[in-house]
Amino acid sequence: MLEVSTIYLLLAMFAFVLVAVLVLHHHNSADLIQRKQNEVRNLTSQLTAKSDIFEQQIIDLRIRIDEIDEQIEILEERGQQ
Repeated sequence: MLEVSTIYLLLAMFAFVLVAVLVLHHHNSADLIQRKQNEVRNLTSQLTAKSDIFEQQIIDLRIRIDEIDEQIEILEERGQQ
């Protein structure tokens, strides 16, 4: 049978290993969360940029539609005369 001091030493070593595992797990989890947050920020900025491009294209298309409508009205007026 083991002596009491040996049992306490084994318990202390086990506690040290357990704390080390918990610290490593916490550190890895914090790094993973930070990477995911950076990934979300990057995707958000990319989507915002694409959204701005699409909005500008929509504005350009609406202007083009208005120009074509004006040309159609002019042609219809000429056809009626």
